[in-house]
Amino acid sequence: MKTVAFYGTVSANSEVTLVSPRIATPFCVRRILVCFAPGCENLVALRFFYSLGSDAPSSGAPSGVNILSDYGQVDYIVGDDVLKELFHDVEVSEGGAYLKVYADNDDAYPHTVDVQVFIELIERK
Repeated sequence: MKTVAFYGTVSANSEVTLVSPRIATPFCVRRILVCFAPGCENLVALRFFYSLGSDAPSSGAPSGVNILSDYGQVDYIVGDDVLKELFHDVEVSEGGAYLKVYADNDDAYPHTVDVQVFIELIERK
């Protein structure tokens, strides 16, 4: 198991996309751990993507597949003063992919983005 860590700041009433280094081998996302600091008040929505491109647009969601879009009522998570753990297996069968965390802040204050994505490398077939 490998940990891909994301840490940054999303400015007030703004968006930011954090991008991992290129992951050369196929992998499976196993778990996502998110820390929402006190004061987020469910106003910072986080979405998680995988993509073969490393783009990180200054506004709008990045390219790729939103890994929470398959089954939930919403394709993001929010929180306030909480540590959220998601067990969510998603296989990425292509090597050379990137993981991305897209933060959309509807608050008048900046907030930190603190996410760890746990992946398991898959042997190439």
